[in-house]
Amino acid sequence: MASGHEFFSSADPDAVRSVVAQALSGAGFTVETTPAGGFVAKRGSIPMTVLFGGMAGRQLYMSFTVEIMHLDGQVVARLGRVAASAVVTGGAIGAAKADTVFKDTANAIGAAMHAAGILTSSRQTS
Repeated sequence: MASGHEFFSSADPDAVRSVVAQALSGAGFTVETTPAGGFVAKRGSIPMTVLFGGMAGRQLYMSFTVEIMHLDGQVVARLGRVAASAVVTGGAIGAAKADTVFKDTANAIGAAMHAAGILTSSRQTS
């Protein structure tokens, strides 16, 4: 189970933020900006997840973070999990579904950055 994914770019940080935010929104997440210039992306319903656990379907609540930073002369967008989002509230089924959504979301961000011509590389982190 991957806990993070990093996307590297030589583009302007604002361009990276814009593409990442659009990719998250396109994947069904509500995107909130953090004071540090990153995002918290949320989707699903806490009440539905509490009631139905991992069987809540698309209403399974989950939350991811995105940090935008400079590293080795590049802009990095780091997608990470919020540890307790689907695991605690959705049980084992919720954890498995959250893992799939995390991978799909990482793929969507990578594809969006590639399509925009701003992705130089990416890697999964643990």
